[in-house]
Amino acid sequence: MDWLLTTGLSATAGAWGAHAGLGDEVGRLRSVLSRVHALVERAEQWRFANPGVADLLARLKDAAGDAEDLADELATDDKQASQSLFPSVRGFLRGLVTGAADRARGVRSRLEYASTDLERAVAVLDAAGKATPRRAFRETSSFAGRPLVLGRDREREDVVRLLLNPVRAHDSGGGGGAKRRKSRDGVAVLAILGMGGVGKTTLAQVVYNDQRVLDHFDLRMWVCLPESPDVTLVTKVIIESATKGAAAQTGLGNLDSLQVVLRELVRSRRFLLVLDNAWCEDSLEFQTLVAPLKFGHPGSAILVTGRSCKVADAAGAAELFCLNGLPEEAYWELFKQYAFGDEDPAGHPELVAIGKKIAHRLKGSPLAAKTVGGALSSDMSTKHWSIVMASGLWELEQGAGGILPALRLSYQYLPAHLKQCFTFCTIFPKGHIFGKETLIDMWIAEGFISPQGDFGSICLKELLSRSFFQQHIFSDSCFVMHDLMSDLAQSLSIDECFCLTDARCLPKIPSTIRHLSVCTKYLELSKFLELGRYTKLRSLLIFGMSGQDLSCSLDILFDKLSNIRVLVLRECAIKELPRNIGNLKLLRYIDISYTKIQWLPDSICQLSNLQILNVLNVPLKSHPKGLTRLANLRKCYTNEPISLVMRNISNLTSLENSLVFEIPEGQGHRIAELKDMTQLTETLHLRNLENVVKDDALKAKMNAKAHLQRLILEWSSSEVGNPEFSDAKCSEESIIVESLEPHPNLESLKLKHYSGIQTPSWLQAGTLCCLCELSLSNCHFLTEITSLPSSLRRLHIIRCKNLRSLDECLQAQSLQGITEITVMNCSKLALLPVERFQGFASLRVLEIQNCPELPPTRKLTLPPSMEELLMRSCGHVDASLPSCLHSLPSLVSLIIYNCPNLLSLPAEIVSQMRSLRGMYVDNCSSLQSLGGLHHLSSLINLHIVNCPRLTDLDPSMFLDVGEGRGLQKLECLTISSTSLLSLMMRSAAPALKTLVLYQSTDSVVVHGPRNKKLCWCFPSVQELLFQDCGNLVALPEDLYTLSTLQFMRIFNCPKIRSLPRTGLPVSLRTLSFEKCHPLLEEQLKKLKFSYNTA
Repeated sequence: MDWLLTTGLSATAGAWGAHAGLGDEVGRLRSVLSRVHALVERAEQWRFANPGVADLLARLKDAAGDAEDLADELATDDKQASQSLFPSVRGFLRGLVTGAADRARGVRSRLEYASTDLERAVAVLDAAGKATPRRAFRETSSFAGRPLVLGRDREREDVVRLLLNPVRAHDSGGGGGAKRRKSRDGVAVLAILGMGGVGKTTLAQVVYNDQRVLDHFDLRMWVCLPESPDVTLVTKVIIESATKGAAAQTGLGNLDSLQVVLRELVRSRRFLLVLDNAWCEDSLEFQTLVAPLKFGHPGSAILVTGRSCKVADAAGAAELFCLNGLPEEAYWELFKQYAFGDEDPAGHPELVAIGKKIAHRLKGSPLAAKTVGGALSSDMSTKHWSIVMASGLWELEQGAGGILPALRLSYQYLPAHLKQCFTFCTIFPKGHIFGKETLIDMWIAEGFISPQGDFGSICLKELLSRSFFQQHIFSDSCFVMHDLMSDLAQSLSIDECFCLTDARCLPKIPSTIRHLSVCTKYLELSKFLELGRYTKLRSLLIFGMSGQDLSCSLDILFDKLSNIRVLVLRECAIKELPRNIGNLKLLRYIDISYTKIQWLPDSICQLSNLQILNVLNVPLKSHPKGLTRLANLRKCYTNEPISLVMRNISNLTSLENSLVFEIPEGQGHRIAELKDMTQLTETLHLRNLENVVKDDALKAKMNAKAHLQRLILEWSSSEVGNPEFSDAKCSEESIIVESLEPHPNLESLKLKHYSGIQTPSWLQAGTLCCLCELSLSNCHFLTEITSLPSSLRRLHIIRCKNLRSLDECLQAQSLQGITEITVMNCSKLALLPVERFQGFASLRVLEIQNCPELPPTRKLTLPPSMEELLMRSCGHVDASLPSCLHSLPSLVSLIIYNCPNLLSLPAEIVSQMRSLRGMYVDNCSSLQSLGGLHHLSSLINLHIVNCPRLTDLDPSMFLDVGEGRGLQKLECLTISSTSLLSLMMRSAAPALKTLVLYQSTDSVVVHGPRNKKLCWCFPSVQELLFQDCGNLVALPEDLYTLSTLQFMRIFNCPKIRSLPRTGLPVSLRTLSFEKCHPLLEEQLKKLKFSYNTA
């Protein structure tokens, strides 16, 4: 049923497959399967309309699955026989072919019977109806069936606002979570996207009938698009909607004539066109459809609803509204209306309790509320509601307008390989967090998709864009599946996939099951052994069965489950992996991470198909030597670098994941082992390159590794400090690095402790056309860099102590896309073209640290794109402050440290940095004034320390909190001057959580205005720190009033002899003190709460 099946059959019909007639039999099997592929696609269109077709399709898929298992097994035997060095072994394996031929005939016979029956059924259905069954289609109109729409007020307001003034909204960035895209011919195009049943059409109806929209647009049109829209037909429907049906009898059928009519209808009129239920992903179709609409009045708009980001791309949407489920409270109100109808929920408290649990499972889907609520309302008994709660959504009786038919429509549009990828995910429990790489590796191991290139990522992105997955809120590499999508997958794969969450459900597992997960922490061994009955299993995932040792039970199971391809035993109580794991010759993926296994059996090296081996956090004492024979191994996750646990890895030619490769001085790994490892895709870190000679470097064939993303070339740091390090040695390293030229596809390069006086010629020549990141660290003999690749985005130069010039390489015209520049600890750097930095239009991050030789003759200029600026001990470049800070509206972080030439930060400059969230000014000995802070309404962290001449402070910095200005969001304040603290206490700091008095030279903490205690000034403070305040003699007397204070630290404040007479806040939970006066320490130790001391 996929690329793997075809590959396996082709291999089996090869050299030794022809023996005993097997080659002929495989040829016949392939012929049958070629018909099966086309038949399955036809039958998929009928499976939801006819239960009989669904049953026949399941039979055919089961037979095809057996054919795939056979093909895979024979291909593996073929490979092992051809690789065997012993004639007796080859003869033994070939002797098995006769039995395989009988099995192939049996599988082919089943396939022929099943396909014949299914072909007849589909032919009857085709003859009785249309040649191709239509997918479920739901006609919609502009009239909302329910006037009350709950929980969508914000979304409605956002869409209406953008429709009423799309130009200004686009310029200002929109709102409401909308994502900006491109525009289409001057007509604003907005798209509402989301999974089926989430309420896209309902929201569009509400917006369409909003009184503000009625008043704003001269003409409104609503069109519900068919599954495969014909431009001519849709144009006619648009005209009918525009004329309220008056044009229905015009007789026009020519597209050109229709478009002329439509052009005249919209000419000089401000119109709104809603294209509901869009499926078309062809941009040319949309361009043709909307061509006449560009003659409308400015301010016209098109609103598209659909399920896929590709629909929005094709329509040219300027704004995307990704619609999620309703908020919980609003959803419960909607659910109650469907479930209770005219009944008063207050009279059914037991049903309310059950209903809330059911509603929570539906994750805010309005259509699911209608479907399940309707099922509940038919019987207001506790028994019925409990049955519904215990049922799966797919088990409920649903009409054509139910939630599952709506979701199935999305499924029907998927290509065959994505259907497999999606339904496979039902073996994971609801709420499971899918790791991107893990899921893709399992799909590849199962043969659903090809391992070539980035195809797996493309498939996952496609499912994500169609709402089958959702991005995890905390990680770009993790995904979740909506519970309703999980229900859909389960309804589609009940014969093949099962997730066992309760031992009592064991009898429900069908005999045809191929993918099974066990997600219960405890399962009796007798029950566990029953899994051996399911001999067709390809996936067995056991998560966290830690209650008993499964080693012996696995020994029994492995003798029965010979078709396993994916085996996960993560966090299970296993001390030993059975030796007969070597019999699982189809195994491609094994995860035994977080187990107690200490030894891997040598038989694991017999798994010639193995692609993924995960032994992370496993206390292995050694690794079998034969692991290096696993030529198909794509990824190997170990506690230590692979090169340290395996000798001679040259045979691992399929390896993709990151590799740390150390070259020892004596015997051990040679860099030439990397010659054929052309599939490396992540990071290759080469260490101790001083032990490499030129010939070996050339043999590594670095320029043949086209998929490699990141390369780290590192020499020993001890070599650079060696007094015997000669010019000849520098020259030798230059020759070596020239021989390590990477492939032009490389994206990131780091050179560490490189001793050449110039960067490699292949870097200067610009051959690395895809290089985005370059890092040079501890390259102590490097004196200048003459050129850089134009593709560069991030440049980091750190601790290059002899580097003198970057003047030639930092040219704005050649580095137009650079976003980040870091220059740090380059003590002799004198030529840094900071006056050109304004020309780097995309620059977001700039760090200049510890470069004392930079002259005053070059003035720093910065582009408006800047987001983060760090200047520390940067020679005379700090003389460019504050003028270089002018017009930086996007600046988020400003760090100025040890800049003695900084005299002031005036209000007219500071006030422009409205996006600033963190401001750090430290050890600026000449700084005298600081103004405009009250304009920084986004500021969260403020750090002003060791600026002894700072006396001119903005007196209004905290006085405008109530007017939307001032430091109303400030959460952390670190200061050394109590005068600043005194100024702050003139008004409340409502959000402040952490207050630090650091290295203050004052003797007392200055109080605020009369009758305003600390609790009024800092109503939310939770942490209070006094650190290195050598002259401070007392803590504030009203410290006890801080009712939210939980943590206080006193460090190196030797003159404070006692606590305030009024005591400490009752809310205080933790007190830390160190290097304090002995009397204070004695007093603190007597207090009865948690404290820490040195």
